[in-house]
Amino acid sequence: MFLSILKSIYNILFLILLPFIGISQIVDTVQIKPDWKPSRLHVGIDVSRLIGTAVQAHKNSLGGMIDLDFHRFLFAFESGIEKITRIKTFEYTNQGTFLKWGVDYNLIPHNKYRNMISLGLRYARSRFSDELKFREENTWFGTQDLQFSNKNVSSHWTEILLRLNVRVWGNLLLGSVLRIEMMKNIFTPHQFNPFDIPGWGRNWKSGTDEKTINMGFSYYLIYNFSYREKKILPRKIK
Repeated sequence: MFLSILKSIYNILFLILLPFIGISQIVDTVQIKPDWKPSRLHVGIDVSRLIGTAVQAHKNSLGGMIDLDFHRFLFAFESGIEKITRIKTFEYTNQGTFLKWGVDYNLIPHNKYRNMISLGLRYARSRFSDELKFREENTWFGTQDLQFSNKNVSSHWTEILLRLNVRVWGNLLLGSVLRIEMMKNIFTPHQFNPFDIPGWGRNWKSGTDEKTINMGFSYYLIYNFSYREKKILPRKIK
């Protein structure tokens, strides 16, 4: 339910903000001399994780990102911490960290407001520990309290991103990311399949089936540290 709401918000924001970005600038008609010298550093906090912590009692999470531009490319780094507690007919806790790094390709480098639409690729790693407790009723042995745990489990996966940055005031930007997560692998021995993986999300689809592909949404409040201005050439109008 919550994921569906976030998806709807993303779609609405994308449709509202797209005209202000200047989608017509995706196809360049001006030959640009590549400028590989970095000009700005973006530092952002993951607002969606803060909102999730506020409205979901079972979840505590914090995340952030930085990126640095090289011509039309941005080298990006994301990290965060996460703790989840699920109490149903069982008690499950998961706590860990995640790291993601990769590159984005800016589709509209000529935008005079430094807004951005980009496609990106990430390699992600997560390290966490989790614990499962439940009570089992048995005719022969009576009631038993069972406990299983995984310690220092490592997982990795790949992400494809669609990213949107819009300047809202001065050097302050609003960023949104739609990410498709895939090629997940848990390569540390574990007693049971984790319910959750920090940075990936819910690991179980239904029953004991694991998710092999996941979709995620992130919303960032970003500050732009600009230390030099790149020359923006005007488009030729035919």
